[in-house]
Amino acid sequence: MTWDIFFNRKRARRSKEKDEIDPVIDVIEKFAPKEYRSERDSFYYNYRIMAPYRKHLLSLLETISRRQHLEGDFDGFSRELFLKLKDFYDPKDRLSLAEAIEDAGLKRKFREIFLFFYGTRELPDMDMNKWFSDSQ
Repeated sequence: MTWDIFFNRKRARRSKEKDEIDPVIDVIEKFAPKEYRSERDSFYYNYRIMAPYRKHLLSLLETISRRQHLEGDFDGFSRELFLKLKDFYDPKDRLSLAEAIEDAGLKRKFREIFLFFYGTRELPDMDMNKWFSDSQ
């Protein structure tokens, strides 16, 4: 005989405290493609538990959440997004800007941001060297 009183009980969900990153995530999740939620969780949102990444993660997510700039000044927005991504993945600032531009892993992550957050697979040809040589 089974005791239904123990097995049919639903667990109450724990409510976690919201931090400063949660409102930005809420904004992003309103427009981001649903099929990439697990990638966003594991590659970006998960880093909020590690202190060295929190500040850079918040800055990156705030930039991502301003998607209206994507349609306006694509080059300027992409440049800013790349710099925030570099700061996030290189929190100790070991890579120079020239090294970051040439880093294959960082370029792949940059393209993945457009896929995971905006659903854009194809990006226009981007000359990152030109972006940063014009601003210096």
